[in-house]
Amino acid sequence: MINIIQGTNKKPIASQRLADFFANRSDYEGYLYIGYPIIGTAEGPFPIDALWVSREKGLVIFNIVEGRDILEVRETQDDSVNKLEAKLRSYKILMNGRKLIPLVNVVTFAPARDDATNFSQEWYQVCNEANLEQWLETIKWDDSAVYQQLLAVIQAISTIRKNRRKRDIKQENSRGAKLKQLEDSIANLDNLQGRAVIETVEGVQRIRGLAGSGKTIVLALKAAYLHAQHPDWKIAITFNTRSLKGQFKQLINTFTIEQTNEEPDWDNLHIIHAWGAPGGGQRNGVYYSFAKFTDWSTMIMVLPKINLDRARNSKEHASKP
Repeated sequence: MINIIQGTNKKPIASQRLADFFANRSDYEGYLYIGYPIIGTAEGPFPIDALWVSREKGLVIFNIVEGRDILEVRETQDDSVNKLEAKLRSYKILMNGRKLIPLVNVVTFAPARDDATNFSQEWYQVCNEANLEQWLETIKWDDSAVYQQLLAVIQAISTIRKNRRKRDIKQENSRGAKLKQLEDSIANLDNLQGRAVIETVEGVQRIRGLAGSGKTIVLALKAAYLHAQHPDWKIAITFNTRSLKGQFKQLINTFTIEQTNEEPDWDNLHIIHAWGAPGGGQRNGVYYSFAKFTDWSTMIMVLPKINLDRARNSKEHASKP
C-alpha cells in the first residue's frame, strides 16, 4: 500500500489525478509526496511537483503538467534530477564511492493529453494515466538497503542527527547493531506525522502526543515547509514553555536552510510565547499583544463572563454521578 501525503503546489487538478492513480493501486508501496520536497539550491528554493519513494523503484520524480501545454521536457527533467541528486550526494550514507546508491528516475505527467506518449523521447518520458503503469514497470531498484536512510533525508529529519557520533558496528548481531537499526527506524517520520507536516487543512489542525513523541519537530517542520512555500505569509509559532523558544528557533532555522538554502525571514516568521508580558523583545507574547491593542473595557466585560462559564461548567460536571 502506498501512503499519499498531499502538500500544496500550483498544479492542483493534475496533482489530484496523480494521487488518484496511486490510490487505486494496492500493489505499490512507499510514500508519494505531492508538493514536496523543496530543495535548497544556489538559485533559491526548488520545489518538486511530486516524488515517489519506493523500496522497489527507488525515487521517481513527477514533473506535473497542469494543462495541455507540454514545454521544455528535457530541461525540466534534467533540472529536477540534477537538483535532487545534488542534495542526496551530500549524505555519505547514500553514496558508494562516487556512485549514488538510490535510483533516481523522472517522468513528465500530463493527464490532460491523450497523446502524451507522442512527446516522449529517449530517456525523456511523458505519460498520462493510460501508460504510466507501463513505464513504471520498467523501473527496478536492486539495492534498497539504504531505504530507511533515504526516507530520513527526504523528510529532512536526518539534519537533526548530523552532530551525533556515528555508531561503529563491528558485529551484525551485536546490541550496538540492533540499537543502530532501531535508531534508523525511529529517525523517520511515520505516516501520520508526515501528513501533519506537509498537508494544510482548512480550519484548525490539532497535533497531540505524549512527551517525546515528536510534536515539537513536527511543528517546526511544518513552519519551515509553509515558510518555504509561502515566504510572504506572516506565520506565528507559539508555545507555553519559555525554554522551547530556543529549540524552536534552532529547528526551524535548520529545516528552512535544508529546503531553501537560506535562513528564514524572521520578519515573517515569528516565534512568540502564548501569553507574554511587558518588556518587549523576548518577553512578548500572543495574549499580551492582543490585550495591548484591544479596548480594555471590552476585555474587562469578557473575562468575568469566561470565568463564570468555567465555574458553571465545573459545577455541572461535579454534580454528575
